[in-house]
Amino acid sequence: MQKRKIGKPILRLGQKHHGESRVSVFAKDVFDQTAELTKELADKEASDKRKRNEAFLEELKQGERAAKHGRVAPNKEHTTNLHISGLHSSVNEHALCVAFGKFGALGSVKIMWPRDTAATSNCGFVSFMDREGAEQARREMNGSKLCGLELRVVWAKHVALPTEPVFVQGGDVEQTGHPFNARGTDNAEVRVTRPTNKQTERLIHWTVEHVVRFGAEFECLLIQRTRCDERFGFLTQWMSNDHVYYRWRIYSLLNGDTKQAWHANMFVMYDEGPVWVPPPTCVDLSEPKVENDSEQRVCELSRRDQRRVEKCVRVHTSERGSIARAMVVVIDHAYAAAQVVDIVCQALYDAHGSEKLAQLMLVSDILHNSAAPVPNAWRLRDQLELHLSKIFDDLARTSKEIEGRLRADHFCKRVLSVLAVWESRMIFPLNTLYEQAQKFI
Repeated sequence: MQKRKIGKPILRLGQKHHGESRVSVFAKDVFDQTAELTKELADKEASDKRKRNEAFLEELKQGERAAKHGRVAPNKEHTTNLHISGLHSSVNEHALCVAFGKFGALGSVKIMWPRDTAATSNCGFVSFMDREGAEQARREMNGSKLCGLELRVVWAKHVALPTEPVFVQGGDVEQTGHPFNARGTDNAEVRVTRPTNKQTERLIHWTVEHVVRFGAEFECLLIQRTRCDERFGFLTQWMSNDHVYYRWRIYSLLNGDTKQAWHANMFVMYDEGPVWVPPPTCVDLSEPKVENDSEQRVCELSRRDQRRVEKCVRVHTSERGSIARAMVVVIDHAYAAAQVVDIVCQALYDAHGSEKLAQLMLVSDILHNSAAPVPNAWRLRDQLELHLSKIFDDLARTSKEIEGRLRADHFCKRVLSVLAVWESRMIFPLNTLYEQAQKFI
């Protein structure tokens, strides 16, 4: 009988392989996946950008020929794309959106910026989502003046339209052409008014609080993720009163004001800019100020609430419904973030085996929803960050106590996959996540 060869045993974690420390396969897969995806997306973006540039140059040639010879572009019966010449050098894409957006939703807006900075006028393209709006814009804007220069608007070659418009005119706000819709010409003023919708005002306050805390990168990321969410329109609708209030709030808090009281004197936000006029100083009734004793009581759970939280956060399975219900209870009691997080972490320490993974899923769900526009929800992330090292120390000890290498490897893989999700969502700094991941390698 022929003897079968016995497979070469797999090296244990921590042993040397060809002079280098061997990292477990599942750990490398989890943390290399993000880098590979980033490279793939960057290559795809470069390819798409090259194709868009080629298409844009072709559009420009068609439009210039149409403007030069006084004739329309081919297939004018179906196109919604307009070529605009005679644009003042101070007109940017947003100003073009404001000028043409009143005729309908816009699918794309482009301006061809010349290399010669001494040029007195530019040209560009505006593509509408429907034919009716494009016809009305061509009829009314052709021959009109924008910033002192007469526009010539003709049909251009048809371009593919996105599924969602890039600009929709919002509100009945009088447009002035100045930054932030400033009033006046010589001494322009920006008058700040509070939003009439209290829900919008609370959302603005929540956004300002996080932008001041985490910086411009958070604002850019929020704009990308809420591009189709009308509630966050104040982030991109630069000429709206809500955006003016949002910008003033950021500037006010960064200069030492509070949500309840601020300087009512006029000021200039940047050199050679307009004069800003803050709203009258008043107490913000939507966020009343409490005395120290009352505030201390609010930050503590009642005995009844404490028993409810302790009961709800002890999940036994990774079933989505049970984790979601526990997460809602935690968010509802975020005013006592320190006490709630202590209860959640203790439930994880007391769990055994697969129940620890269920508790870790709950922690991950809480972190994901800590960015929700709910009062004090952000405090949960800060408190969990203080317990982070102890949580993963406990999980690492559990992985070593599991009998069977395959089961232990599966447990570690599940933990590392959670860290990979946190990395992709930028919940914690990268160095912090890698420090915790090393405990399972």
